[in-house]
Amino acid sequence: MRHGALLNGPLTALIGDLGHSDKIMIVDAGWPIPKDLRYDICLTHGIPRLTDVFSVIAEELSIETVIIDSEMQNHGPEVYGEVCRIIAGAAAASGETIKVENEPHVTFKEHAKSVKGIIRTGECIPYCNLVIVAGLAFTPARRRSPL
Repeated sequence: MRHGALLNGPLTALIGDLGHSDKIMIVDAGWPIPKDLRYDICLTHGIPRLTDVFSVIAEELSIETVIIDSEMQNHGPEVYGEVCRIIAGAAAASGETIKVENEPHVTFKEHAKSVKGIIRTGECIPYCNLVIVAGLAFTPARRRSPL
């Protein structure tokens, strides 16, 4: 078994396949998803929550930007607050800046056309959706000493 936080095989493969600037979505239970992009981990109403899934993915992935459906602030302010806390924690842990953008739902929906995968959660609060843009996980090369 893996030591990492993420144990779901298909999601591990999705995360491992992402390159810089590739995007994935984490969405509520009602989001329409084409079969070829669907990573359905919805179990029942509210399980797993969007924030449960996002927190695990944030541990596994270098994140450059998180784009939040701006309607989340009105319909799920507690979810929005937790998403912001997860972003702050991921930025602190990585030492990198994570850009946060809020987009109106009508604009936000357009991201579904260019993502590598859409993860459907059991979140039953409308508009609790986000896009994650993968960052770079490069570490500085060690200086090689001459032999």
